[in-house]
Amino acid sequence: MKALASAALLAGLMIQPLHAQGLPPASPADTLQMARQGFTPAQAAELRSRYSYKEVISAGDVSLYYFLNIGQWLQTAIAARQGSFADLAAEANPAIGAARFSASPDGAALRDYLKSPRSRAQGMIVMHRGRIVFEEYPGMRATDRHVWMSISKTTASLVVRLLAEEGRIDVEKPIDQYVASLRNTAWAGTRVIDVLDMTSGMDVVETQKNRENPRSIISRYNLAVTGEPNASGKREKQFEVIRSARRLGPAGKSFDYSSLNTTVLTVLAEQVEKKQWADIFQERVWGKMTVEGDMQVGVATDGTPQAHGLLATRLRDLARYGMLYTPSWGKAARTQIVSDAYVKQIQTGGRKDIYLKGELGNRMTTATFPASPPTANHWQWDGVWDDGDFYKGGVYGQGLYVSPGKDLVIAWFSTVMSTDLTQYARRIATDTPR
Repeated sequence: MKALASAALLAGLMIQPLHAQGLPPASPADTLQMARQGFTPAQAAELRSRYSYKEVISAGDVSLYYFLNIGQWLQTAIAARQGSFADLAAEANPAIGAARFSASPDGAALRDYLKSPRSRAQGMIVMHRGRIVFEEYPGMRATDRHVWMSISKTTASLVVRLLAEEGRIDVEKPIDQYVASLRNTAWAGTRVIDVLDMTSGMDVVETQKNRENPRSIISRYNLAVTGEPNASGKREKQFEVIRSARRLGPAGKSFDYSSLNTTVLTVLAEQVEKKQWADIFQERVWGKMTVEGDMQVGVATDGTPQAHGLLATRLRDLARYGMLYTPSWGKAARTQIVSDAYVKQIQTGGRKDIYLKGELGNRMTTATFPASPPTANHWQWDGVWDDGDFYKGGVYGQGLYVSPGKDLVIAWFSTVMSTDLTQYARRIATDTPR
């Protein structure tokens, strides 16, 4: 039960310098080799036996095993692949592996950084014009499913967008118009667009201070995924925790990151469609794609979908998902799923004036992409650049970078406290011709 609650917690986290709290250091590179070869029964049993909260948030061996084996830690539903499978063409570009970025402390080329113990990288893929131009698996197998963490949030916003394009949701209207159970709560009157943009104004902000506070709503939300007792000894349902949130300030004034916003979006989709979220995503997105494998979807014990972070697929299928936002969508799906209008909305609709009024926007500009910072967020994407590129990250080094203008997608999985792969990705995008 403790493992399951921690799974929910991890999904909402963004990369933090937790080593400063005296947690164990990252594990040696031989664990990555184990993962690359496939864990033996003895190795798997030993890692499971070592579970503790501190182990999981250390980005060490136990974390790495968990990220590759979500179904052993959390109950899951399946968004199944359907129809024909289409392989991805490959045309290797040596320049990608040789890429460097100016802030790199040792000037390492990307290929060398991926193999270094400090990177803790497990897999990285670069797609250009629908072709694989770079692909490495230093710490997993190509067929393994890995947790997306907060990259998952963009799947919730995509489903809402599809419903909006059909006229079934108006994002300018209040969320409680669609989710009746949010009426007579502090969420009432909050526009859907403010939930989408993490500007709900609710007291659900996902700061490190709030995560460490056992009585915060973030801690209650994470514990409720399995119905574990909170700090007061009470067992709560996850959506009831969301309903209990209070208003911090007016909506639309600050980019304040929180997984609770995303969970509200998935419940919104379920209320409109009258279907479970995994079935919705399968029918509207995953089942229309030419993916290699199924998607695992984490589910709380009260049935609340964990699409804020606990989705797991193969790396190539994450890349295919990114391709939906590019001109090469036809090589990842049998029909166009992400409209040109939606891509344009992500690129140009962000509210730049509030981007730096919260913790995550500042981190994006000073730590994640210090040499070339984004200027806005929008529809659950963490960073949008003036050149039209956009990015979504996940805790412990997961990333999806999309450049529609250059028909470029970069995706990666890691198990590390902080990663330079964000800066390599931006460098690759900058160097790639249109």
